[in-house]
Amino acid sequence: MAKKCIAFLLALAMLLSFAACASGEEEAPQGSGSPGESSEAENNGESKESLSGSVTMWTFLDVNADNGRSKVLKKLIEQFEKENSGAAITVETQEWTTMSAKIIAGHAAGSCPDIFMINMANLGEAIASGCMEPLENLFYDDWTDEQKADIDNELFRAGCDGTYHYEIPLFSGTFGIMYRKDLFEEFGIKAEDIKTWEDLVKAAQTLTYVNDAGLQVWGYGVGYATDVTDPHGVLPTVLFSQEGGIFNEDGTPNDWSGEQGQAGLQFQIDLIDKYKVTPEACVAKTSEEIYNDFEAGQYAMISGGSVRVPTVKGLTAFDPDDVGFMAYPAWNEGEEHSIANAYSWNTAVWSGSQVKETAGAFLEYLVSPEADKLWCTEAQQIPVLNSTLESCAEFIDTPDNEFMITTSDIYANSALVFSGSYPITGFALDLQNAMIYAYSDGYTVPEALEQAAKDFTDRNVSR
Repeated sequence: MAKKCIAFLLALAMLLSFAACASGEEEAPQGSGSPGESSEAENNGESKESLSGSVTMWTFLDVNADNGRSKVLKKLIEQFEKENSGAAITVETQEWTTMSAKIIAGHAAGSCPDIFMINMANLGEAIASGCMEPLENLFYDDWTDEQKADIDNELFRAGCDGTYHYEIPLFSGTFGIMYRKDLFEEFGIKAEDIKTWEDLVKAAQTLTYVNDAGLQVWGYGVGYATDVTDPHGVLPTVLFSQEGGIFNEDGTPNDWSGEQGQAGLQFQIDLIDKYKVTPEACVAKTSEEIYNDFEAGQYAMISGGSVRVPTVKGLTAFDPDDVGFMAYPAWNEGEEHSIANAYSWNTAVWSGSQVKETAGAFLEYLVSPEADKLWCTEAQQIPVLNSTLESCAEFIDTPDNEFMITTSDIYANSALVFSGSYPITGFALDLQNAMIYAYSDGYTVPEALEQAAKDFTDRNVSR
């Protein structure tokens, strides 16, 4: 396990190894005054004044919920307010599936929370809309080179437009296969033997059975309903893994209806109709419902996000130690794994906020070394800072956090970080719609993919 932990640190260090995005010389847009004023006062020996103001934060977390991330956020708010008696942080919990779109629409209407979280698919649109205050205006220009190097990684760089940085990437992860270790052991299946999607099908067929309690257990589950959209399933990984990737350099779809895309979509259909390892009901189920069904014991494997592993473990009807996580198997010959997208919740300050100083200070507080350690050790989140990887190495090197090591392997070998330089809003919705078009609406596979590409282009490119 120690060797795996070392590999974890080395793998994540790869995300930290590239040069930071240029800071630029021109004045940052929608600024809030001289970014160096607070540090200059401190350098002159003046005490830093307590911050004040009421800050509203939108997040999918409920600070009163009984899960690691919610508890840490609540603790950090209490600590920040204690240190700044005039400040008040109010969390307004939002539905994660619609939060990003509501923020962008709210900005256009002139009304937004002071701090918010944007998902990766909406990051490019958010930056283009101007709704995010450059971090250079808040605190980044005051950071030392050492601090900047500590946070520099691909997810942080995804929120840079070439000159300014706009977000802090909290709750990073990637997608893969969540599975039942106990069922694998019972049926003589080893995760390391599932090297291709064909291998996964064979395992899923073995794992599709009725258990002693009379419960139908399915071998593999994935939610395609568009109420909740994540890039789950075979089709996204196939398009990520094809030559040239899923998007062209200008952000247009790269041959979604080509040979690779058609094979991927047909494989999704075959999982239901031909191999019978996925129930037809999945076409109308959301990924949230699939997580719930997995927790209840109805699936042996599902497509899911690594960041959800701790939450799932806390809700299972079976032994939580039996929840495993592995990379998507290979689609193309010569690959170790299919490519999965890396993601984070990109946390930012609204450019129209009237309390930017306090909001910016709290955002900075959320990614302080002390806070980053709390996110890691109390919420099992992959650290944002390289220094936290080192300080938490012993914590990470435990069986309970094996999924973090698996995630790091995916980061190093088969992860895709989307660029924030062009909008890709709704691409997961479009890929899920391709499945619905083909399976439920009477489209042929090529027609379904052509329509999905058109839907994406009409939303992001043509306008």
